[in-house]
Amino acid sequence: MPSDSARSRWRPSGGRGWIRTETLFGLLAAVLLLVVGLPILSLLPGISLDSLAAQISERGLLRAVGVSLGSATLATALAAVLGIPTAYLLAHSESRVSWLTRGLLVLPTVLPPVAAGVLLLNVFGPAGPVGALLSAGGWTFVNAFGGIVIAQLFVTTPFVVLTAEAAFRSLDPVLEEASQTLGQGTGRTFRRVALPLARYGILAGLALGWMRALGEFGATVVMAYHPHSLPVYLWLELTGRGLQSALPVALVALVIAVLTLVMAEPLARSGMARSRGASPGLRGPTRPAAAEAHAPRGLPSETPSSAGMEPLAESVAVAGHRAVAGSARETRSASETLLAADIGYVIGGFRMQLELTAGREIVSLFGPSGAGKSTLLRLLAGLGRPERGRIVLGGVVCFAGEAGRTDGDAVAADRRPAGMVFQEPALFPHLDVARNVLYGVERVVQDPEGLLAELTATTRLQGLERRFPHELSGGQQQRVALARALARRPRVLLLDEPFSSLDFNMKERLHRDVRRIQRTYGLCVLYVTHDLRDACALGDRLAVISDGRLLQTGPPLEVLRRPANFDVARFVAVRNLLPGVVEASGSRGGLVRCGGISLATGPVPFITGDAVYACIRPEDVVLLKPDRPLAPPADENVLAGGVLSEQLRGPTYSLTLCVESAAEGQGPILEIELPVRSYDSLGIGARKEWRVSLRKSAIHLVAR
Repeated sequence: MPSDSARSRWRPSGGRGWIRTETLFGLLAAVLLLVVGLPILSLLPGISLDSLAAQISERGLLRAVGVSLGSATLATALAAVLGIPTAYLLAHSESRVSWLTRGLLVLPTVLPPVAAGVLLLNVFGPAGPVGALLSAGGWTFVNAFGGIVIAQLFVTTPFVVLTAEAAFRSLDPVLEEASQTLGQGTGRTFRRVALPLARYGILAGLALGWMRALGEFGATVVMAYHPHSLPVYLWLELTGRGLQSALPVALVALVIAVLTLVMAEPLARSGMARSRGASPGLRGPTRPAAAEAHAPRGLPSETPSSAGMEPLAESVAVAGHRAVAGSARETRSASETLLAADIGYVIGGFRMQLELTAGREIVSLFGPSGAGKSTLLRLLAGLGRPERGRIVLGGVVCFAGEAGRTDGDAVAADRRPAGMVFQEPALFPHLDVARNVLYGVERVVQDPEGLLAELTATTRLQGLERRFPHELSGGQQQRVALARALARRPRVLLLDEPFSSLDFNMKERLHRDVRRIQRTYGLCVLYVTHDLRDACALGDRLAVISDGRLLQTGPPLEVLRRPANFDVARFVAVRNLLPGVVEASGSRGGLVRCGGISLATGPVPFITGDAVYACIRPEDVVLLKPDRPLAPPADENVLAGGVLSEQLRGPTYSLTLCVESAAEGQGPILEIELPVRSYDSLGIGARKEWRVSLRKSAIHLVAR
């Protein structure tokens, strides 16, 4: 009987119809097995031991087996040397040239084998351009071992290239981008990241290509009838001596195929294990990544530690310039500009035009999704190229170009004094923590073990050096990514929402880690987030971006309470945006009329009659106790209204209150946010009519 899980897959909503469906599928599978398996199973009864021994004793069969094995192996090796780099280029290009190249390489798979042999003979035969040159030197491919190799290479290359290209395309592109930001060029990224991670798909393609080469007949018989390969020898036995003489040769071919599949099985198992997340180089038993709060004894705790507060001891060469190690004891001014960017960039319908400077500080780049935050970081890191502008990182001019010119100076990503931590940790799954952290610097530091010890202490990773990424929790993985980025001594650290997928407590701990590391090494940190709470918690400055434009920068509290315009007010959660008109203005205070009520404000930088929005943060609307005197203080506006709705938002309540207006009966709607404790102590749930107070200083006006 099928298992419960099988029942759930096969049973339709009507009852036990799953039995009929499963039976039908079983019958179809049986027919397929009969068609494929019957010819193989019927081979043994038709072969006598004497005929098999006679064939094996003949030198022709053994020579044909040797020729086929040798030529197939050589052709596959050539296909690997030529095809794997080609596949890597095709996987990273969508140009018309790559499309034409891919199409040309696919043609041999649909071309009749004999036609392929004719085409090869036309080029490599005695009358062909290549064959004529070889003949002049006394060489020939026709009826030679080289001709077999050429024919097999022709039909094998598509399998190798297309399979390798698919393997390269299946890799996470962020891994290769991370390698570039860690100082590795395209060649080293290919050797150290792409090739190891795609190796199972590549090996599968090579195995498929080898088996295809081993069985090649049509192109081989045209190019090289002699020496006989195994398929040609089998054909000669069948046509010359009959079926009974050919069966033992077919059995030998079948044995070779079975041995090939047996040897390929561990490869297939390894590939499937890797797809489930097991590390290919894992030593010892595998355990799932557990929450760090439940880590076994002996692992580092998540409590803040002073370990690793000392600056790095060795300086690291970074592509022609030496990035100076950051240190808490450095005497350089904290106001030193480490990042200066004036960027113009266009992609599709998106246009970016902004200027940003930053020193030894944490700048939170905040804005809605699609605002251009991650795009800006990629341009700074060298993973994209601006249309025009100038980028200076740590005193190094990384880009300088004008609109319409493509010859502007641009420093490659692997040569920029910047480290980047991506939204996903982007750890190399085939490397353990130690090799991930030291990736890109182990050859340029004098004491890699000392550097590793210092970085793991700084990021609280002691004891995890030999773990693989899939054995770590999310917080541990992000700390490894952070340590890896710090290993190159960046002057600028780019954080692209690295904590967005973590829980609140873990995020708070990593915020403390980043702030401690920034202060220790004197870095410029640009932190991208779309979470306002995160932006204010971590940033020394808040930079609000939208549609590729920088709308406002300043201390977080200043931006929250004094947004520069309506868009900034919306983005920083000023949920009370009341349209109004200025009734009076002055340096000491003013008056604005909103929805039938007049509000006294602080200094008004507008003239009478200007259309404005009155911006009032929900936490600045204060509910007054019923026994408070009606007369408002000089710096407050006291309004009356009724609560329309209330909503619990974690530790706070959000209330919607409709203000009463003497002139119009109903005034504007205000949103109020107050702690749960205040909600309970005031008894708001039992009372709907309230008076509220708005301080003059809490009302900020922006142009409408």
